[in-house]
Parts: sequence; structure tokens; C-alpha cells
Amino acid sequence: MGNQFNKNNWLPDTEIKWRATKKHFFNDQLEKALNKYHDPLVVGNKLSELLKSCEIEAVNLVTPRAVEKWASPETVDKWKNIIKDRQMLFELREIGKSIANTLRPLAGNTFTQWVCHVLNLTFKNKKLPLECVTSGSIKKELTKSLVLKIDATRFEMRDYKPDIDIIILKISDKGKKPIAIISAKTTLAERVMQTINWHRYLEQLPNSLQNIKLYLVTAWDTFESGTNRYRVQELDGVYVCNEAVKEYGKIKLFSRIIDDLVELAKP
Repeated sequence: MGNQFNKNNWLPDTEIKWRATKKHFFNDQLEKALNKYHDPLVVGNKLSELLKSCEIEAVNLVTPRAVEKWASPETVDKWKNIIKDRQMLFELREIGKSIANTLRPLAGNTFTQWVCHVLNLTFKNKKLPLECVTSGSIKKELTKSLVLKIDATRFEMRDYKPDIDIIILKISDKGKKPIAIISAKTTLAERVMQTINWHRYLEQLPNSLQNIKLYLVTAWDTFESGTNRYRVQELDGVYVCNEAVKEYGKIKLFSRIIDDLVELAKP
């Protein structure tokens, strides 16, 4: 059966409006939490809880878009009923894939932006000479300079790209200098070994880059037990946005990241 979907149901203008609605919703949820708790770091400790509370509304945001994009004109108005035929099952599979493919990065990207915003608010409130960025020329240049050539096989060299979601910059009269990288992951099922392996390769970088710290910030993992509890000790710091976290070694509650950054930023 070929793909006979009519994507004219979902026009570019509709996508732009949907993205604006999505952005407004998540920004509004973060703003409500900030107004409720007043301290950005307290909110940071609760980001996993906040993400979880958004789950139903996130599905409500994503599902109509998936139906409009993937259901055929003949069936788009029938989705209120369960119709068990081959065409509907095929479309349901595509709708399910679209929902899953949208929700996964939606959670990850939202979490990254929230972490960045919470940290920048804290830097501002505490008058710290620090700034977080998730995009821009500094990130592009740093990412490019941190790509490593790794001997993948006896006959092939491959680029090993850094796991960068957020860059922490120290601000001085000389400009902005990267002092730390944050890999933000909602759950450690998201390629945590990529972050750990890349940290192992840091010693191959030029001396000017080896002092950059690599931190992991995660949402839902509490590190009560399991292999990752010990694996992540290789990193420079692990900060958990979940008040149920079992602190151990370099695994700390998210709010403790500020003390470590203040120490790192000292001359």
C-alpha cells in the first residue's frame, strides 16, 4: 500500500501557528512555576515534575497535528470513532510514528531550553559573570573545534562530534569564554554513553580546550542504583532536576550546580 496521504490538510502557515502555540504553552508552564516558587533553582530541582505535568497537554498538542498531516481526506473526520480497517490501521501507524517522533525531541528540546533559562535567571539574580547559550556563533565555533578524529576501524577515521546542548560562558572585559558544556537529557536512556565516551576523548584536544568541563543535566533519573550510578562518575558533574535523586559522588541535585560554577569561574 503506497503513501496516499494528502498533506494539504496541514499548510506551512498552520505549522508556524502550531509551533508558536507549542512555544507559548511551554514558556507559560515555566513562567507559572517561576512565579510560584520565586527561586529559579527551586524550579530547576522540579523540572522533571514540571515536564511530567505537561505530558497530557503535550499529547493534546501533538495528536491533532499528526492526524491532520497523516490522515487522508476521506478519514480525517472519522477519527472520533475506532474503525478497524486496513487503511485506518496503516494511517494509525503513521500517526503514531508522527506523535512519537514529535514528542521525543519536544521533551528534549524543551528540557534544554528550561535548564538554560533557569540558569540564566540565577546568574542574573546572583549577579554572576556567566551566561548560558544553546545556539549562535560561539556554539557553532566550539562544536567545530571539538570534533575529534577517531580510528573507527583499521582502515577508517571518523569524526566524533561533541555532545553539546548548552554552553556556559564566563563574561569578562576580554569577552565571553566557554568554561563548561552541558549535555541535557530527559532520561539516561538517551545515549548517556555518548557523553561519557566523548569525555574520555577530551585529553586528545588542544590544551586550550582541555579545561572545559563536561556536565550532565538529567530530568527523571534518580540514580538509586544501577550501572549508570557509577558510570557517570567519570564526568565532571551530574545534576538531576528531580528532588528524589540519591546523591552520590558527582551526582547532585540540580541547584548545587551553581556552587560548582562559581568555583569554576574564579580567576
